[in-house]
Amino acid sequence: MNTADGQDKGTRTNRIDLRFMKAGTINSFDLKDEYGTVVIEAYTALDQALINHLLGKGVQHLYYTEPEKHDAAKSAGGIDLATNAVSETLQRESIDQARDILEYVRESFNVDPGRTINTAMLAKSRGVVEKILDGYEKNKNAAFSPVAKLKSMDEYTLVHSSNVSTLAAILGTRLELSKDIRIGMGVGGLFHDIGKTSLSDAIVLKAGKLSDEEFDRMKEHPHVGYKFVEGNPSMHDIEKRIILLHHESPDANGYPFGMDLEHYQKNVPREIRLLTICDVYSALTTERPYGRPYAPREALRILLNSIYAPYKKKYRFLPNDLRDFIRSMGFILNNGEFFFDRGDVVRLNSGEIGVIEGMNRLYPLNPVIRVIADRESRKLKRPIVVDMLKEYNSYIAHLFDKGAGAVAPSA
Repeated sequence: MNTADGQDKGTRTNRIDLRFMKAGTINSFDLKDEYGTVVIEAYTALDQALINHLLGKGVQHLYYTEPEKHDAAKSAGGIDLATNAVSETLQRESIDQARDILEYVRESFNVDPGRTINTAMLAKSRGVVEKILDGYEKNKNAAFSPVAKLKSMDEYTLVHSSNVSTLAAILGTRLELSKDIRIGMGVGGLFHDIGKTSLSDAIVLKAGKLSDEEFDRMKEHPHVGYKFVEGNPSMHDIEKRIILLHHESPDANGYPFGMDLEHYQKNVPREIRLLTICDVYSALTTERPYGRPYAPREALRILLNSIYAPYKKKYRFLPNDLRDFIRSMGFILNNGEFFFDRGDVVRLNSGEIGVIEGMNRLYPLNPVIRVIADRESRKLKRPIVVDMLKEYNSYIAHLFDKGAGAVAPSA
């Protein structure tokens, strides 16, 4: 590999002698052969069998590129930190569209209850989502910072709807879903909370906890919003079902139907389940009347702790859905960084307790773990090191807070 050929400005290429590399080594960069083909992806443990195979094929050196020092502050894990993946101008256009939608629907509820979304409103909404997707295509390697600061608390539903729309459209793109599905997720995000326009501001913008009666009213908004668009021939099925199903949960604590795990898996399509994760992430990270916004790192940890595991009674997300979200969005939302660290104590879906020893950027929920306690929290006499990439059915199901009493397994 000619280190001067095809080298990006601001980077340098380095060579590693494969004969001196040790099995188990984890690097923060891709290792490539002389033709530029990735042989070992970043944050993947080097396997002795692969080393022997490459040496047997006559491959003696591998290569990697890294940013020059003066560019280091602009990039983390290959993600451009100097650019927002979706410009504030485009995000503000999306917020303005959400405002138009909600004002139109609110007026309809109050003045003309028989009216539905007109074709011009839908066409403009799809146009806004397409502009965001086009803008994102130009900045696919950049971090994404959704709008989090509100000009006033009245803006919350507008900003939240826009953020859910943009997050869902980007997620669909990164997962390589069809263009129709990406746009449908984006449009559905803009419309998902239209049912809230039937509620008073005293409920929607309440700073404290809702009373039981107020929460019962709040739980009606997905069905109210769906009935508003149900018969609209211009609105796609996915967009309607997002409005209806975005608050369902596989633990039977969601609404409006309270589906259990089996019915949730059968009746809530994957793209709507993924949008639900975007909805929760936005709610956690956006300034809101009833609580402080969480930083991306905190929000991602909360999402992870809401994943299904057999021993949990309450959970929000299915493992494969959250894996897809974390793999696709975790690093661009958290400035290229992991949201957990080596040394963090975790509980696996099996119930066993372990300590993170090695990180895996491609499969963040499958790191190298030193298991220290069994599923009954009884300390093991001899800890076991497990590479969870080779145990793909295993995954982190809970991250303990540092210093929490629950991290200490019983003797």
